[in-house]
Amino acid sequence: MPFPPSVNNLFLNVSRGGRVKTAKYRAWEKDADVKKPAGIVQLKGDVVAIYTFGRPDNRRRDVANLEKAIGDTLTRWGVLKDDCQIIDIRLLWGEVLPGSAKVELRKAD
Repeated sequence: MPFPPSVNNLFLNVSRGGRVKTAKYRAWEKDADVKKPAGIVQLKGDVVAIYTFGRPDNRRRDVANLEKAIGDTLTRWGVLKDDCQIIDIRLLWGEVLPGSAKVELRKAD
């Protein structure tokens, strides 16, 4: 999966009291959709998620700000009926391609 934008860059507040997706977020969604794996199956029940991110550069980043776009995309793709199914989550910097994200999901015990 492509490296997601920070939660700080996902939405804009608009004058009527709502929020809209930023151009950066919409572009990331299109990129993610191109890389969507075939054979998606919807997971039922509680899920454990492990997201591993490859640092794109040496800037300081808060790994916790990277989860939102991925959870929402898993729901949009139909992997999850709702991202509230994720009852346990681990977010880490790790050994994956720089500027990418690896998503592992499994049923909760």
